[in-house]
Amino acid sequence: MSMVNRSHSNDLLEQEIGVLRQRITELEAKQQVAASPTYADFLFENSGESILIIDPYTMKILEANPNAARRLGYRRDELCQLALDQVEMPRRLDDYEAETSWQSSASGTFFYESEYRHKSGTLIPVEVSSRLVFWQGRDVLINFARDIRWRKEAEAALRQVNSSLEQQVRQHMAELAAEKEKLEAVLGSIAEAVAMATANKKIVYVNPAFTSLTMFSLAEAQMKSFEAMFDFAPRDLQAQTAAFAEGKVWSGEVMGLCQDGRFYPTVLTIVPMLDDDGRITGYVTSHQDISRFKALDKAQYSFITNVSHQLRTPLTNIKLYTQLVEDGLGNGKAPHYLHILGQQAERLEHLVQDILELASLDSSESVFEWRPVDIVQMLRQMASTNQRRAQLAEQTLTFTATDTLPIFMGDPSRLRQVFNELLDNAFAYSAPGTTIALIVSRHEAENRPWLTVQVQDNGPGIALEDQAHVFDRFFRGHPAEQGNIVGTGLGLCIAQQITQAHHGRITMESEPGKSTTFTVWLPLSPA
Repeated sequence: MSMVNRSHSNDLLEQEIGVLRQRITELEAKQQVAASPTYADFLFENSGESILIIDPYTMKILEANPNAARRLGYRRDELCQLALDQVEMPRRLDDYEAETSWQSSASGTFFYESEYRHKSGTLIPVEVSSRLVFWQGRDVLINFARDIRWRKEAEAALRQVNSSLEQQVRQHMAELAAEKEKLEAVLGSIAEAVAMATANKKIVYVNPAFTSLTMFSLAEAQMKSFEAMFDFAPRDLQAQTAAFAEGKVWSGEVMGLCQDGRFYPTVLTIVPMLDDDGRITGYVTSHQDISRFKALDKAQYSFITNVSHQLRTPLTNIKLYTQLVEDGLGNGKAPHYLHILGQQAERLEHLVQDILELASLDSSESVFEWRPVDIVQMLRQMASTNQRRAQLAEQTLTFTATDTLPIFMGDPSRLRQVFNELLDNAFAYSAPGTTIALIVSRHEAENRPWLTVQVQDNGPGIALEDQAHVFDRFFRGHPAEQGNIVGTGLGLCIAQQITQAHHGRITMESEPGKSTTFTVWLPLSPA
């Protein structure tokens, strides 16, 4: 063999030997790696969580780390003889678990809460993350379980605290609701109009009496301040500012505003609400309509003025003719003067009687003697009695009645007083040659039966501007004043009040220049 061929063969042998040595080194390295513990094994053995490796098809435990064995009270070899359902309690898919269970689509890991059973039977709440992996040539489930007893205890304590707080809140709300109902009941029952406002005087609440008086609903009132609901004079605003600065109540007479734009007189009281530091937090106002009291004051003043005027005239005449009698005893006119004095004294007596009668009716001190009254028979007698009076006045008095009218329960003397007043007016205002008609009948009105007594005359009638005042006290129309017709102006007012005491009323129809009809309505059945 040549030297060249031998050298080439040696080179090839050395190359093959080098490849074999490299392969042997790689195999030795792989063997060392396989023989030494891996990082995953280290984590498995030393993890603080309980780790179970489970066959996903049989759900048998294949392996358990030391922490899992210790937490569950088993040896590792004992755990590996159990199925998962012997360790993990069956899960109930309730609302709470639906909220606490979820699956990560990115990692393929399923998270849920469950309970592990200790060897002693004690249940341990755990939070589990479960994932299917390929391990040692097979599919396995790796379950990581974390003990969450401390969290469950905290949640239980928190739920207990929440339950206690909820109970206290419910109790407090119930107490507030009860107090609110009481307050609304009180505010709803009082007659005074009450409004509550904020510190900047914005209305936040009004009671039913406020709405009834002003016609502003709660929603409408809440769009206003109470300063816009009343007409305050500058001095009122100044007095309020001074009073509120000292935390005092202000009260005064002002004009209130209605929803329709009308104003009404009222006495308004404003009470500031103060906090512990004396700062104003709101206002409470109360008021009521005093229009009626104003009207009563005006009526009282008018009454006193009219009484004074009515008394002054006969008293002046009495003084005058008394003096004339004293000065002219020898002139032969004394009898005439004495006759006039008698007339004036009689006029004065009637006036005093009417005033006393009206005062008695006003004060409800008048006594009524209730008994069955035959109205038809009473008026027939009155018509007969007044026939002579009609003849002397050259007038005609007629009487018409329905025969089937029932007996009425009332005070006969008071009713006679009413009918006499209407007949007296008819005779006084009717001219000679005219007819006065007295008519008694039955009518149906307002879904009930009424007994009506009409007194019709053919007198001058009542002027339109006077018709609204015929029942006013001391009112006497132009014909009475111009015709020197004797009267006090109280008769119709007294007749109206007597009729009202019998639960009835008097109406009037008049055509100026032609006739007047007064109708007394007396109910034949309860309302």
